[in-house]
Amino acid sequence: MFEHLAVHPRIVVTGPQRSGTRIAAKMIAADTGHAFVDEMEFSIKDVGAFREVLRREGIVAQAPHMLKDLVDDPPAGTFIVLMRRDLGRIHASEHRIRWAEVYGGNVTELAKFGLSEGDPATLKYAYWDSRPKLVPFLELEYEALRSHPLWVPDDQRRDFGPLQTAP
Repeated sequence: MFEHLAVHPRIVVTGPQRSGTRIAAKMIAADTGHAFVDEMEFSIKDVGAFREVLRREGIVAQAPHMLKDLVDDPPAGTFIVLMRRDLGRIHASEHRIRWAEVYGGNVTELAKFGLSEGDPATLKYAYWDSRPKLVPFLELEYEALRSHPLWVPDDQRRDFGPLQTAP
């Protein structure tokens, strides 16, 4: 499904948290033969460590928190994949894992934009849509992932935690 992206040495999958960045990055890595880099490798929000990861080639990095950095100052030679998912589904997923209460998700995400209130998913899509793209990119609909062999059906994901992509 994503074999054609193998020509790009560095691929970053970004978008709102809970939009499918992790599973999409794993799918792209599997199809391209690139190494999957989890956002935990750069502590989710450590920009310096993230930039260091992007010095490597043959990688697919999952980086939802880095959307603003990728739009404002994209590293040369990086191909960006933006995940698009229905806002209602994002919010339902956030609610299911207690994103705001347990993980402090909204505070961390909004702080990146200098805000303390609002919906991070809506903000990220508006930011992406309002800015010029300085590197090659692909907008990928979450629902398009359903045809990939790594897809896990909804009814099998009910007990998934925030980092899970397979039972």
